[in-house]
Amino acid sequence: MTILAALLLAAAPVAATQCTAPAPLAEPWTSWTQSGRAKAGVQAHGAPALILGKPVTATLTPAAHVQFAAPPGKGANDGHGGLFTLSLKQAARVGIALDGPAWVDVVMGTQAIASVEHGHGPDCSGIRKIVWFDLPAGRHLVQIAGSKAADVRVMAADALANQPQ
Repeated sequence: MTILAALLLAAAPVAATQCTAPAPLAEPWTSWTQSGRAKAGVQAHGAPALILGKPVTATLTPAAHVQFAAPPGKGANDGHGGLFTLSLKQAARVGIALDGPAWVDVVMGTQAIASVEHGHGPDCSGIRKIVWFDLPAGRHLVQIAGSKAADVRVMAADALANQPQ
C-alpha cells in the first residue's frame, strides 16, 4: 500500500451503524418502544407527569416561550423546549433518555440538580442520549431545552427497575 493510499484510508469517514432492526434493550429501557404522546408544559404548574418506565413522544414549544424554573444549561432561547414533572417515592438514580439532541435538566424548586453521568443509548435503539441524576424523594421538574425538533421522545427510568436485588 502506498503512503497516499494509507493516508486516504485513515482520513476516510467511518460509516454510521446500519440498522436493519431495532436493538433489543435491557432494563430499565425495555419499554422504550411503547407508544404514548404528551404536550410538554410551558410552566411548572400544570406540566404533565413523566412516569418511570413509560416513554412519551412529547410535543415541545419554542423554548423562548417556556418558563423554566432554573436557567437551562443550554438552549434557553434556542429551538424548542418543555417541562414535565417527575415524582419519586424514594431516592433513586434516574436516567432521562431522549431520542434527539436537546439539553435536559432536572430541577427541584428553582435549583438544577447536577447530573452524575451521561452517554448514548445502544446502537440502533433509538435512544440518542441518557443523562443520569441521583434524585431525592419528592417532586422534580424535568426541563428540555434546545431541541431543533418540535417533537422528542423522552423516558425516565430508575436504574434499579426490575433488577435482581
